[in-house]
Amino acid sequence: MRSGVDSLTPTEHRVSQLAARGHTNRQIAQALFVTPKTIEVHLSHAYQKLGIRSRSQLPEHLTQAPPRTAG
Repeated sequence: MRSGVDSLTPTEHRVSQLAARGHTNRQIAQALFVTPKTIEVHLSHAYQKLGIRSRSQLPEHLTQAPPRTAG
């Protein structure tokens, strides 16, 4: 499995950025029109790829670079 910020999908990156800015899972879910459980799954995958264990570690592991896109 790939790791690091470059391995995040665009959605994982967006969810992680919002979480790093202090938004709750419920707030992120409402903004993206998905369930809070979906946000939990995206964050869980992001934590695993970034090698972290908590939301408080997100800011130091994310960059402001835009996520990669297909194409």
